[in-house]
Amino acid sequence: MKIKFLPFYLFIWIFAPIQVAAETLRPMQDEELEAVTGKNAIQLSLKMHNNVEVQDDNHVALSHCNTAPGTYNPCRLGMEFVDKERNWLVMKEFYGYLNLVDIRLEGVKLPSSSTAHSSYYDPDRFKREDGTCMIAGCDPRGLAAIEMTYTSAKGTGEYGDMLTFLNVGRMAVEVNDPGATYSDASNPHTPDDIADFGFMQEQNQGVANAFRISDSAGPNANMQVRFDGRALIYGF
Repeated sequence: MKIKFLPFYLFIWIFAPIQVAAETLRPMQDEELEAVTGKNAIQLSLKMHNNVEVQDDNHVALSHCNTAPGTYNPCRLGMEFVDKERNWLVMKEFYGYLNLVDIRLEGVKLPSSSTAHSSYYDPDRFKREDGTCMIAGCDPRGLAAIEMTYTSAKGTGEYGDMLTFLNVGRMAVEVNDPGATYSDASNPHTPDDIADFGFMQEQNQGVANAFRISDSAGPNANMQVRFDGRALIYGF
C-alpha cells in the first residue's frame, strides 16, 4: 500500500486590541497589558493519497492497481482480528483519497456549574463495566477538553469540509500460507517470511463484497461532506 502525506500546518493566533503608532515602538503599560486577550488553537488541514493520482478532481488508480482478475494485486489492505489469527480480511484493488479542510482544535474547560448544556449528562456513561467511575464522581463538569470545530463561514449548499473517495474492488478472506514457518515463540502467529502472511496471498478468487465512496459528479469524483456545530473530547 502506497500512502502519500502532504504537510499539515499549525497556527497560533494572539489577538491584542492595542493601538500602537506604526512608526514607533514603546513599552506597554500595565493598564494596556490588562486589556490584552489571547487565544491559541490548532488549525489542521490534511491530504492523503492512497494509490491514486488526482486528475481534474477525478481519482485515477495507479497503474499497478489495475491487474488482471486472478492475479496478485498489490493495492490492498489486510485486517487480522483477535482470536482469528492467521485469517485475514483483505481489501483488494484498494485506493482512495482524503482531504480534511480547516479543522480547528482548541483547549477549553467544560462548565463547572450546571447549565443548559451540562446539567443533563448521564453519569452511567462514565462508568466501567464493574460500576466504578472512569472520572471523579462520574461527573464531567469542569474537566479540561479539546473542542473540535469547523469554520462556520459557509454558504448554503457548501460541502467542502471533507472530500473523500474510496474504492475497494474485492473483499476476500485469505489465510497465512499453509507452508509458513513460525520460529518466534513470542509471536506464534507471525510467519518468518513476510510473503507468507495472509494479506499477501491470492488463494481466494471469490468476492465476498465490494465497497465504493464517490459522488455522481464524475466517475471517481469526491464525496463532499459538511460539518456544523462542535465536538468536545474529554476524559483523558
